[in-house]
Amino acid sequence: MTPSSNPLILLVDIFRSPADCFAALYERGKWAWLPYVLLIFAPFMFWGTYFDLVNFEWVTTNLTAQIESIGGQVQPEWLTKEILLAGEVINDVTGRTASILLLALWFKLATKQSQYQHGYFKWVAASTVVMFPALIGDIASYASLLLNHANIMPYAADLNSLNGLMKLPMTDHWSAYASSFPLLMPWYIALSYTALGAWTDLDRSKSLIIAILPWITCFTLWGFITAFSG
Repeated sequence: MTPSSNPLILLVDIFRSPADCFAALYERGKWAWLPYVLLIFAPFMFWGTYFDLVNFEWVTTNLTAQIESIGGQVQPEWLTKEILLAGEVINDVTGRTASILLLALWFKLATKQSQYQHGYFKWVAASTVVMFPALIGDIASYASLLLNHANIMPYAADLNSLNGLMKLPMTDHWSAYASSFPLLMPWYIALSYTALGAWTDLDRSKSLIIAILPWITCFTLWGFITAFSG
C-alpha cells in the first residue's frame, strides 16, 4: 500500500486504488477538502447549465400542472430560473453535506469495538471520499443534458438518483423515494468497506455489515413507509 502523494493523486486513487487513498487520508485528513469542494461545486455547474439550456416555459408549465394536481398553490414569482436554480443547488449541497456528516457519525459509533479509534472529523474526511463518486453521476447527468436538454424536468435530469432513470413525476407516490435513492449506492458501500478495512482492526464480515447497514436500513424502512402510506 502506497499512500497517495498529493491531493490530486488522491482524487485519482479514489477510483484507481481506494486503499492508497485512505492511507493518505489517514495521515493528511485535510486533503478531504478538495473532494468536498468538487462535490459542492458540481451542482452549481450542472443546474446552471440545465436552466440555461432547458425549455424553461415548458418546465414551468409542467411544474404548475403537477403542483396543482396534488392540491398545491403556485405563486408565479416562485417559478423563476433564479429561485428554481437556488432550490436545486441548495437541495444537492445540503443533501451531500448531511450524508457525509451522518455517515461519519455512523462510522464513529459503529467502530467502538476497534482498538484503533479515530476522531469524528477523521471519519468526516473518510465519508467525503466515500461520497465522491457522486461526481461521476454529475458528469453523466451533464453529458445526458447536453444530448437531450429541450424538454426534461429537473427530477428526470439528475442521473445520480433512481428517478433519473424512472422519471416519476412529482404526483407519483414513489417520486420522493426514487429521487433520493442513489444509483451509486454499491460504490459507496464498497468505499466504506475499504475505509473500515484500512482504518480499523474489525474483521471483514463486521466491516461489510457496517458498510451496508445504514444504506439498507434507511431505504428499506423508507420503502415500507412509502408502500403502506399511500
